[in-house]
Amino acid sequence: MADERTVTSVSTVSTETKGRVINTARHNHFVIDSPTGPGEALSTGEAFLAGISACGVTLVQGVAAAEGTTIERLQVDISSVRLASNPVDFDSIEVNFVYRGVPQADAERLTETWKAR
Repeated sequence: MADERTVTSVSTVSTETKGRVINTARHNHFVIDSPTGPGEALSTGEAFLAGISACGVTLVQGVAAAEGTTIERLQVDISSVRLASNPVDFDSIEVNFVYRGVPQADAERLTETWKAR
């Protein structure tokens, strides 16, 4: 029996404002500005990093729940470095998992599980 597949789709459309787009994911609509856009909304880089950090929190929560490990709180901080002259390439991305109410060994194992996936 084949594994069931889940399809995730997002649609992005340009706007009359240069460097600004409207994104639609299911029934959710949100604005993203490019680094060369108005700079009022979430930037493309911030949206990208938010997806990674949200994945970190939700994946680890799911793994911990499945194995019966309690997490009081989990925060994933993420930052990137890019040249201002070349904003499309990341020089580095740093991800930091901050746990509360989790033994150190469990925190390290859960973080490694996220990294492996």
